[in-house]
Amino acid sequence: MAFTVVDGWTVPGFTHERELGGGASGRVVLAVDDLTSTKVAIRYFGGRQADEEFRARFRALSRPLSQLEDPNVVDLYDFVETADGAAIVMERVDGVPLRRILAAQGPTGPLAALSMLGGTLLGLAAGHAREIVHGAVRPSNVLVDGQGNARLADFATAPAGTETAAGPAYAAPELWDGAPASVATDLYAATAVFFECLTGRPPFAGRNMAKLHREGPIPAEEVPGPLRGLITQGLAKDPDERPKTAADFLGALEDAAVSAYGPSWEAQGRGRLTELAAQAAAQPEPKPKPARGSGRNPIVAAATGATAAPAAGGGRGRWIAAAAAVVVIGVVAAGVLLLGKDDKAADPDPTPAQSSTPQPSLPAGGVDPAPLVASIDQSTAQAGGARFSYRRTGTGGAATGRGAFTLVQGGPASYSMTLSGAGGTRKAAQAVVVRDVVYLRAGKRWRQAPTSGRGYPALAGQIRQGSSVPAMTSLLRSATALRRAGDVYQGEAPAPKLAQDPGSGPLYAEMARATGASKISFALRMDGGLPVKLWVRAQDAAKKHTQVLSVSYSGWGHAAPVKAPR
Repeated sequence: MAFTVVDGWTVPGFTHERELGGGASGRVVLAVDDLTSTKVAIRYFGGRQADEEFRARFRALSRPLSQLEDPNVVDLYDFVETADGAAIVMERVDGVPLRRILAAQGPTGPLAALSMLGGTLLGLAAGHAREIVHGAVRPSNVLVDGQGNARLADFATAPAGTETAAGPAYAAPELWDGAPASVATDLYAATAVFFECLTGRPPFAGRNMAKLHREGPIPAEEVPGPLRGLITQGLAKDPDERPKTAADFLGALEDAAVSAYGPSWEAQGRGRLTELAAQAAAQPEPKPKPARGSGRNPIVAAATGATAAPAAGGGRGRWIAAAAAVVVIGVVAAGVLLLGKDDKAADPDPTPAQSSTPQPSLPAGGVDPAPLVASIDQSTAQAGGARFSYRRTGTGGAATGRGAFTLVQGGPASYSMTLSGAGGTRKAAQAVVVRDVVYLRAGKRWRQAPTSGRGYPALAGQIRQGSSVPAMTSLLRSATALRRAGDVYQGEAPAPKLAQDPGSGPLYAEMARATGASKISFALRMDGGLPVKLWVRAQDAAKKHTQVLSVSYSGWGHAAPVKAPR
């Protein structure tokens, strides 16, 4: 039976099933598309969201929001405006809001909290790369899906000036002074949510929330010792003392997590989040409540059920096309897969097998890389391409890239990406890489440059090489140590041997040159025969110079083909 919205207006083409929440900020309903039978969530704007000023701002953001395809973000499918009102149609995700998990289970424990924060920061980084501030990071807007991944919902849905009233427990000091929401306020709110996962309550609570956020001592001593630095950084009173970007904060998180909990922290944390979400989902679902000043506002992600995967492009056609096909998306882990900081557990280089009939020796750890390499080559070739997220930190300067690639038989993959680096490449730019040509967006036009050039063209070439399939398979083929734990492969390879690889040799030669490393450590996570996470580290013996590459892959087989722009 169709559900009827109280004010009588519904988004055309949908049948409502049930209400998920409501209040001054608008109501959220579970609905079914009449053409495709796909379940979605619809948020009807209300209160300040109905103001023309807010609608004009959101209207301008709706296109970049619809293009914000990231494994840690709940997809926006469409923004609908009529004379009767405005609404957004969003992905209906199989998962449980973090607010519900905390209410049912209490503190999550440090590993699950770290995994949650990692996924939140990845989602924020995706939005910030498009200059979109979330503005309402709080437990009700963080969804934990069936694989334990944290996903952000409701980007940019908080009208300017309402942040302190809607979520006072997560509002940075400068918001109380009238400053606009920013990258720094998003990171403050994410840290407050992290603190709540660790302790069961927000960092500040009381009558005078403004004074507490401005002047109250940061309660870092209430969390485990290795994590206090993250709390101190993220909840700094001065926004300039917080991490500059979500990627910077993620790097600090990785260092703290590996130092405190070892190389398997992320897998353990994601597993614990999965358990907590399942336990919370098994309990009776609370009835929708009006939004309160505590920040417990309803969100689209409160729904549970099958995920509707979007196709490329924006607007309703984007997700109708997706619903017409059977879509399986490789979900990127909420956080980053890491190896330990020291190499005390590393096995010695294996000695060649001694036999009258020489037999190939396996790397220390006993895993034969040949079948894995063959499987990766075959499965990725069949998929044809994927979406990716790339990050480089440490010696040699920071660099980030995000976009999609198409595999090309007999040549390097074609890439479409948003990228940024250090110095003259600090500002984000759009690039397409086809063969040995980089096309850079300059206003409405594209200019060409060779990948051998400097600045953005060189950076685009580096990102393409570092995130390529040959970059991971060369590590496996050259490995002198390779171990397996579930879907995770960890190993190391000599830098001189990697430098001789005809495909990715220049990448690893440069990592070794920049750091003085004699070996390269790596970790690779597989899912269904396809790679979803690659982490690579070069470090000198004195541990003074380190360079880390991390690459996430998702949507294998569903990324749009990349072609040279006209």
